[in-house]
Amino acid sequence: MIVVAPPTVGPYLSAKLRTLDGRLALVVPRVIAATSDEDAVHDLRVALRRTRTLLEVGRSVFGPFHADEVRAALRHVHRATGTLRDEEVLLELIASLKIDDPNVQGWLEVRRRRERAVRRALVRLIEAGELDRGRRLLEALLAFRVEPARDKRLNKFARRAVARARRRIERRRGARVDDPTALHELRIAYKRLRYVVEIFAEALPSPLAALAQPASRLQSLLGSVHDVDVVLACVKRARSLSHESRRQLLGALTRLREQHTARYQAEAGLLDRRPEVPLQASGTDSLRKTSTR
Repeated sequence: MIVVAPPTVGPYLSAKLRTLDGRLALVVPRVIAATSDEDAVHDLRVALRRTRTLLEVGRSVFGPFHADEVRAALRHVHRATGTLRDEEVLLELIASLKIDDPNVQGWLEVRRRRERAVRRALVRLIEAGELDRGRRLLEALLAFRVEPARDKRLNKFARRAVARARRRIERRRGARVDDPTALHELRIAYKRLRYVVEIFAEALPSPLAALAQPASRLQSLLGSVHDVDVVLACVKRARSLSHESRRQLLGALTRLREQHTARYQAEAGLLDRRPEVPLQASGTDSLRKTSTR
């Protein structure tokens, strides 16, 4: 009888990273193209975030030094996409408030010019080869097979990664809604759980794979709160806004934040309704297809 060895995490994560690198290769021309592609920067940011998260999850597999080197090389471009997103969010959010104030509109025009400058800076960073450098390091990392001593059984590694991500959330679940920093950290913890589950979805039992949906929902709800917090901070620092304009904006943003925090509080127990799965649960080697968007 032929005995088939259970799948291990090294080849699994390597294949995921190659897929993500392929996405980066496809999206870069869209970002630097002269024609407008509203989704290009978003797709680049998602691919970079997933790549860096996967490398963090796989530090013990690929080796902490090498995984961290690749993550660091991708950091500058990733941060530049985040800065651009903050500007996009500010413009969209302030416009949604529909405040008919010439002073506010003048301030928004300044922010639009800043958004265009930040976008050009991102393109220059990519054209200077900053992203290519990170991708070359990633290629080098994947050129060698994983050291056998680091290559653990896939299903066991996956369940432990999910358990660690859930513990991160539990440590932060007491965050107060009036504490932007604590809520931001909780949002990141939900995002981490979502990504970990999506990375290992094919290797997880159904109850654990199902955690991706509530984690994504809670991340999104807290993301809306965080977006308002970022814009609130910008409005408070804006020197060109008059006292009355600032007062109008802060009042409208505060009311919007209260609406978002209320929605989060109403759904904060989503993960609690999911059944627990023992670490040694059986039947986790079966493969399932799932969305990696």
